[in-house]
Amino acid sequence: MTPSTRSSGALERLVELTRRVATRLAASVAGPAGDRLRPTAGGGLLVVLASVAVSLAAAPALGDSVRIRWSIGTYYGPEYAPTPLALAAFPAIIAVIYVGFWAVRVGLERTGAFDATDDLVRSVYELCALVTLLTLVVVQVLFVAANLL
Repeated sequence: MTPSTRSSGALERLVELTRRVATRLAASVAGPAGDRLRPTAGGGLLVVLASVAVSLAAAPALGDSVRIRWSIGTYYGPEYAPTPLALAAFPAIIAVIYVGFWAVRVGLERTGAFDATDDLVRSVYELCALVTLLTLVVVQVLFVAANLL
């Protein structure tokens, strides 16, 4: 067996393992209508996990405190916060908002709001949830980048 054959076998096993894990995850988060990875289901959890990953990756690169306010002239209050507190706040806020979107979706499903129309209402709701959650992660990345510059 040549080295390239061994490495391609390992790559094939990794690809197969990734496919199996993704299939199980998609099956476990499928909604009642068969939707997969909706922002108010498993997709939202992935966004929360992405926020956690950004915080964990940024923590070693940032110092003991991070700048939380950029002002010119008049002093309006604290401009720095402890790094762990600031980095933990983002995933916590995103998780709370995710749970809120999830609860509203469950409430709308129970009242039949999604059944009364075609899938337009559900699609618009899911799109708004996704845009909101992703915007918060983008703000988190910009916050980290601003403190690294």
